[in-house]
Amino acid sequence: ILQTNSLFPAVLNLASMAEIKTNATCGEMGPEMYCKLVEHVPGQPVKNPQCRTCNLKSDYRHPIEYAIDGTNRWWQSPSIMNGMDFHYVTVTLDLQQIFQIAYVILKAANSPRPGNWNLERSLDGETYIPWQYYAITDTECITRFNIVPRTGPPSYMHDEEVICTSFYAKIHPLENGEIHTSLINGHPSVDDPTPTLLNFTSACYIRLRFQRIRTLNADLMTLALNDPRDIDPIVTRRYYYSIKDISVGGMCISYGHAKACPLNPSNKKFSCECEHNTCGESCDRCCPGYNQKPWMVGTFLTRHVCESKSKSEECYYNQTVADAKLSLNIHDEYEGGGVCLGCSENTGGINCQSCLDGYYRPSEVSPHNPWPCRPCSCDLRGSLHSLCVPDESQATAGLAVGSCICKQGYTGEKCDRCVFGYTGFPLCERCNCSSEGSINQDPCQPPCVCKEHVEGQNCDRCKQGFYNLRGDRLSGCEKCYCSGLASLCAESHWDYSNVGDKLFHYECVCERESGGGGLTGGRLDVFLSVQGGGLRLIDSSSGVAVYPFSTTERRIDLLPESFQHQASGRAVSKRDFHSVLNNIQRLLLRASYAQEHSAIYRCSGSGVKARAVEVCQCPPGYDGTSCEVSQKNKATYNNMCAMGYRRVNGMLYHGVCELCQCHGHTERCHDITGHCLDCRDHMVGPYCDQCASGYYGDPTRRTADDCQSCACPLLSPPNNFSPTCHVDARGDVICDRCLPGYTGTRCDRCANGYFGRPNIPGGSCQPCTCNGNLNVTAELSCDPVTGACLRCREGYGGPDCERCADRYFGDALIAKNCQACQCHTNGSLSELCHQETGQCQCRQHVVGRQCDECMPNCWWDSEAQLCRLCQCSARGSVSQRCDSEGRCICQVGYVGRRCDLLRPPHTRRETRRPVQQVPILHIQRWESRGGCPREAYRPGTGSGLHMQSSQGCVPCHCSSFGSKSFDCDERGQCRCQPGVTGQKCDRCAPGHFSFQEGGCTTCQCAHVGNNCDANTGQCICPPNTVGERCDKCAPKHWGHDISSGCKPCGCNTLGSVAQQCNVNTGCCMCREQFRGKKCDECKLGYRDFPQCISCQCSAAGSSLDTCDAESGLCACADSSGQCSCKGVKCDHCKVGSFGLSHRNPLGCKQTVLPLHPHIIANADVVQQHLSEPLFSQITAYGGKLKYGIYYEARDETGRSYEPQVIIKGGPNKDKVMVRHMPVIQIGHLTHHEIDITEENQCLYYIDDRPMSREDFMDVLFYVEYILIKASHGSVMRHSRISEITLEVAEVGTPSQDSEIAHQIEKCDCPLGYAGLSCEECAAGFYRLSVHAGGAASRAGFGTCVRCQCNGHSDSCDPETAVCQNCQHNTAGDKCERCAAGFYGVVHGFPDDCKPCACPLLNLENNFSPTCQTEGFNDYRCTACPEGYEGKHCERCAAGFHGNPSMLGGRCEECKCNAYGAFPSACDPHSGHCQCRPGASGLRCDLCMERHVCGPQGIVCTYSRWTTRMGIIAAISLTLPLPLPYKVLYRYENMTEELKHMLSPQRAPERLLQLANSNLGSLVTEMNELLSRVSLSHRKHELWLVVVHVNQKTPSLNATLGSRDGAPEKSVNEMNDEIQAMLAELRKRHLSSKKNTADEELGAAEALLARVKRLFGDPHQATEDLKKEVSDKMGDYRQKLDEAQDLLKDAHNKTKQAERLADNNQLNLDHLQFLAGKLLNNNLSSEPWLTDWRLQELEDMAKELGPLQDELDFKVGRLGRGLDDSIHDLLLRAEDHAGQLNDSAAILDSILAEAKNLSFNATAAFNAYTNIKNYIDEADKVAKEAKKASIDALQLVRKHTQSGVSCLHQ
Repeated sequence: ILQTNSLFPAVLNLASMAEIKTNATCGEMGPEMYCKLVEHVPGQPVKNPQCRTCNLKSDYRHPIEYAIDGTNRWWQSPSIMNGMDFHYVTVTLDLQQIFQIAYVILKAANSPRPGNWNLERSLDGETYIPWQYYAITDTECITRFNIVPRTGPPSYMHDEEVICTSFYAKIHPLENGEIHTSLINGHPSVDDPTPTLLNFTSACYIRLRFQRIRTLNADLMTLALNDPRDIDPIVTRRYYYSIKDISVGGMCISYGHAKACPLNPSNKKFSCECEHNTCGESCDRCCPGYNQKPWMVGTFLTRHVCESKSKSEECYYNQTVADAKLSLNIHDEYEGGGVCLGCSENTGGINCQSCLDGYYRPSEVSPHNPWPCRPCSCDLRGSLHSLCVPDESQATAGLAVGSCICKQGYTGEKCDRCVFGYTGFPLCERCNCSSEGSINQDPCQPPCVCKEHVEGQNCDRCKQGFYNLRGDRLSGCEKCYCSGLASLCAESHWDYSNVGDKLFHYECVCERESGGGGLTGGRLDVFLSVQGGGLRLIDSSSGVAVYPFSTTERRIDLLPESFQHQASGRAVSKRDFHSVLNNIQRLLLRASYAQEHSAIYRCSGSGVKARAVEVCQCPPGYDGTSCEVSQKNKATYNNMCAMGYRRVNGMLYHGVCELCQCHGHTERCHDITGHCLDCRDHMVGPYCDQCASGYYGDPTRRTADDCQSCACPLLSPPNNFSPTCHVDARGDVICDRCLPGYTGTRCDRCANGYFGRPNIPGGSCQPCTCNGNLNVTAELSCDPVTGACLRCREGYGGPDCERCADRYFGDALIAKNCQACQCHTNGSLSELCHQETGQCQCRQHVVGRQCDECMPNCWWDSEAQLCRLCQCSARGSVSQRCDSEGRCICQVGYVGRRCDLLRPPHTRRETRRPVQQVPILHIQRWESRGGCPREAYRPGTGSGLHMQSSQGCVPCHCSSFGSKSFDCDERGQCRCQPGVTGQKCDRCAPGHFSFQEGGCTTCQCAHVGNNCDANTGQCICPPNTVGERCDKCAPKHWGHDISSGCKPCGCNTLGSVAQQCNVNTGCCMCREQFRGKKCDECKLGYRDFPQCISCQCSAAGSSLDTCDAESGLCACADSSGQCSCKGVKCDHCKVGSFGLSHRNPLGCKQTVLPLHPHIIANADVVQQHLSEPLFSQITAYGGKLKYGIYYEARDETGRSYEPQVIIKGGPNKDKVMVRHMPVIQIGHLTHHEIDITEENQCLYYIDDRPMSREDFMDVLFYVEYILIKASHGSVMRHSRISEITLEVAEVGTPSQDSEIAHQIEKCDCPLGYAGLSCEECAAGFYRLSVHAGGAASRAGFGTCVRCQCNGHSDSCDPETAVCQNCQHNTAGDKCERCAAGFYGVVHGFPDDCKPCACPLLNLENNFSPTCQTEGFNDYRCTACPEGYEGKHCERCAAGFHGNPSMLGGRCEECKCNAYGAFPSACDPHSGHCQCRPGASGLRCDLCMERHVCGPQGIVCTYSRWTTRMGIIAAISLTLPLPLPYKVLYRYENMTEELKHMLSPQRAPERLLQLANSNLGSLVTEMNELLSRVSLSHRKHELWLVVVHVNQKTPSLNATLGSRDGAPEKSVNEMNDEIQAMLAELRKRHLSSKKNTADEELGAAEALLARVKRLFGDPHQATEDLKKEVSDKMGDYRQKLDEAQDLLKDAHNKTKQAERLADNNQLNLDHLQFLAGKLLNNNLSSEPWLTDWRLQELEDMAKELGPLQDELDFKVGRLGRGLDDSIHDLLLRAEDHAGQLNDSAAILDSILAEAKNLSFNATAAFNAYTNIKNYIDEADKVAKEAKKASIDALQLVRKHTQSGVSCLHQ
């Protein structure tokens, strides 16, 4: 099992060092006798019985330890004399540690090898896995182990195959047999072991499970013995298991990294001496510092040193790093996965190539520099943290190496200054004007001037309908795309993620382009290509420079302006770009620029906010960020709408999503058909509008309980006896498919013939046990509850209908042939008969089964109704027989009934009749003797005189008075006397009377047709006649005949008008609906006599051969009323057709719905257009266009056909059909009629193609104009068209003037369509034309889809789709926005738009007519009037006062007096102005006491007025200049204003305080706004956060506790934790645990002493044993050399045999040559033999004589020599084989006794195999040599004899 370039330790016999145990050993339960099987070997002398005693407590013991001690002692199991359980014995070896097992050898002792058993392995001693199975026969491999046997020597198909073999199943040898199991050799990967094979051969425990002892099958005799005491112990004590030796060849597991594994004295286990820089007990890992590549099995590649820039001494291997090629080896190649540990000098990273957090390596410093990293020195006032960009690998365009990560508003390498748009370092506050949304040069200088799509006081938000405010965009914000379905959107709060982490089901393909042989530099023109949505876009930016062995970075913004169409090069619109992004199929990135394939390509995201992604406020039914798709529904039927909707037109932009009409029972429907998918709640049907089988209810209620389970009668399945049910008109549940045996509306009763209680749990209906004789046609034939038989079928009776009923007989159970007794009423005593035979109880003189025949010599007395004896006179009668009337046959001279009277002389002589010997009686039977005898015939029917006639010959019974003889013809007609009639000649014929012997007398009544009374002869009228001369028919009779009378009329009372018929013809007068001579048939057009209901068959739709053209009536089926149609009444068309017409041979036309594409005609040749179109003329179909025309001209234009009528129309106004007709004549008024049907042979397309019905209906759907040609002739003088009419169908009642418009179809339109031909859209739907993206519909009609009004309107314009009557305060073409004065987001609910409160809802306090939505649940009033301000106009502006937020409150202007008030605002609540001194009033327009108000201001007066008046008086008032009061007042006002400005209220501190207060109010307001965000938005954001956290969790877990390989926590933090831990330890009071620890220490020391005693002392004994084994090994080596010599001797013998065989072959060839030559020279019989030839032959004979003798001598000697030598060689070979077997046994014992010493057991095993093969080969060659010599000898003798005979001839 050695592997190339690998190291493996030597193979040991592991069994000698294992612990072994078994579950059964002989002698355990006391001494037991056993006998060996060898004494039964035939031919072997029996010296003494081979029986011994086994006792585990004596020297005659055989414990399991003997199986591995290396001696000739053995282990032995109990024999099956102790029980058959001892077939099953288990032996287990514990190897103490896991080894690699090479082979297992099992040697039996004094018994045959085990029969059935299996070898198992285990690593833990609990779970065992089979290694190999062994069976006595191949069959037992299958029956016992369920494994197909492997025939022949064991072989293996794969490394871990477990086989079953019977190779070692022979009974011989009876002792010392061996079983060899190789676990390595013979396996596919023996030369290069795979991990699978190494795992297969690893084991710590080995178990041998014996399951059957190999016997001579004598034990099978015990199977026939029931008593164990009867078992012969002489047989069973010979069968047991015995094992002399178990050898397990194995070695330590070192995975090819150790060549020696010495025993460790400390733990008594083998430990490997690892090489190849591997470590561990099994060399199963790389040593520290050698982890650049992963550990692998057996290799000499030792230089796996990690590259650490001389900053680390340890590393470990990471497969992920290796797969990503992130680790450098010592050759600066990205190969391997070594990750350094403990990097020094502030370095970190996989190869210590980067710096720790807070340090960076300048670009000019090499990673190999001893001190490469510098501190970051970030200004913490402006940076987010103390970290900076560590090296060039993490540098970006905006951040160089060493740059710190700045907070918002800061910039600089150290974040030590404010960025543009911010001011006041270190605070760096944002300037009021947004630098992105304003066009101000200095954003800190107000006012703010916003960009086009930006608004707000600071130009910091996008206008409605725009998003993504960016400074590099001229308009500021981008217009919302929203797939053309919504106008409001906002930028997303997502982050751009790495494409490698989230591909969104895209396919990323690296496209390799051929390079020009080692590209050294240049520019790449096409860098990125994106395919999807049927488009292919390429990067439109300029090329990028690339160079070998350098990293080139490229950033491509996924925006429309960054791409162009690959085919045309034109710019990409946002619509096209969204189409591609919505379904990316391929993303092609060029990654190879030369022939070398060593480029490394990485895709990464920016990690910034995805502000360019819009999040639209989609209308109901639409989903996705841009209302484009719902990912959760994308995989099903390409549905790109929200759950519960389907996309009708299949377009992304301006797509139409229609609500699935599934009644709330599913959210999915098919895009094309609209049929609902996966209906739930037990619904089925295309729209989930039907209850599934087994359910009932109303599915349209839109609840989960719409359909309830059918309870028929109970809900439990065992008591539910109908799979379906329904609700009838009364609302009752009807179970409509009751199982056989159940009935009732709920299947709650048992049907007739069944019984049970199905309405109780577990109850059911069973057939009534009435032996199959129940009358199921009768009601309540058996009791429905008890099952008692109540009504048996006719002829059967008994409680269970088990017998025939009274008056019936037969077998009621098996044959079931009960039949009526039919006992003759007059001949039987009762109607009952025998139950089995049917024999009735007959009266006296009556016989027969039915008692229907009189006894012989008896006759039937009809008056007495009994059989009487004939009583014929013995003297006067011929015999005792009489006729049917009891009259005997008299001899000559005798008369009378009994022939007992003498005949008087004067009486008439009776006619002599032939008399037979047998009396004539009706019960006599004659068998046919070629025919019936005289006075008998074979009747077809019975005779009336008999009780019952039967088959065969019966008497004629001719009347003795009326017949001429007793004979009759074959029909039984007797020959009658004159005037006599009847079959038996027993009555008078008409016109005769007085029946007596000899015949009847003729009537004397010629005037009445010779009719008279048959008894008296009195004349009577013929039947049914009246009148004196009987010459008239009686009423209701006809057909007078003087002899036979009149026949009855027989008029049907229902069908005739009267009962009297025509007296001559007999025809009755019939009612209207009847016909026939007797009015007993229905007339044509009527059915079902005698009701004679009208067929009502339409003549137009019925077959012509069933109709009467004159009356217009048609026949129908008499029972069903079915007419012979071209419907049942032939008055309407079948489903799918219409237009019943006489002219149509098929009767009706196929329905055409304008829903699917067919033919589109483009024939716009008409130039004249009418001012107003005619629109739809569908109802004109089947009508006529009539007109008259008259014209005058100079001459006619000819008689050629030309268009006379042109009709243009169609949904696209592109179809023209024309009517050709001959040119009319000049001066004649002609009238024309045109049938408005496609069947009109004169209506064609403009290009003369015939017009189909589909196209014809298209034109009628929208008729633009009808043109009738009025210009004829060459020079027109006058033309007039008149009487123009177009017949159209209207709703009304048919009359003679207006017939039914059968040609107009009325279709059963699908949902959304209306009109007679479904040509219109139903209310609430509009037509989506093909040009607008609708489905391809026939002739451009377009598909009707539901109005897209966001749930706020049920109607829209059917053509423009503009919604009408928007409800719920909405407005817009789609009701997609809130009306003026309302705010909200339209989602399709009634409360979407809520009224704006500006600030209150009541009209007096709502000061803004409009508002707009802000956020998701807030608004801003946009038209606050002057004087109002605030978000909701809730406060008054400066200069106004009031409280608009109070009911009735409003804002009013202050209007402070200019002279009496200071120039400041009034009080905002009360409106009180701040008055000057002396002024008062609300507006300061009043003066206080002693003040004067005037134009010059306010003058004050007080008590010293008088004094001051004196002073004023002293002053000259005549000066030219007045006092400057105005100036003084102005100065005073200015002074007051300055005082106000310099007052404490206007001090900076006060202003700052007010600003803080306002800021607090603003924060409060913002918090309030935030709390009012809708719950759905919060959920959405929370979901996004959760997704983001889930994505980041693996990376966080991977980096938990470290940052780039270094500890994340600071030293101070760790110190604090350590102190906390110490404090916690002090709290635990560990001193109390000292005693426990001391006890544990004492126990440990005692255990150590015990270990020394058990394992230390035997060490010396082991050394002594080692020396003894070494000595024995020397002896065994000498024996092995002797075996080698024997092997060489065997080789020599083999070569000698080969040489002898070669000599034999040469001699044989020579003899064959001579024999051939002799045969060729045998020419004695040829006529052309010459003398010299004869002489030559004689000479040759003389020479051959001695040669023949010599040849015979040599052949004989050769044969004897071969025979002697071959036997000798075979004996010597067998001796050698025995010696080699002994040597092999010695070798096996050597292997068993060589404890703790290693030698290559595999080589020994192979040597033994080779020796055996050589012996077999020698034996084979010797046998072949012997056979060849014998063949040669026979061949020589044969040819010699033939040659000699030829010579003699």
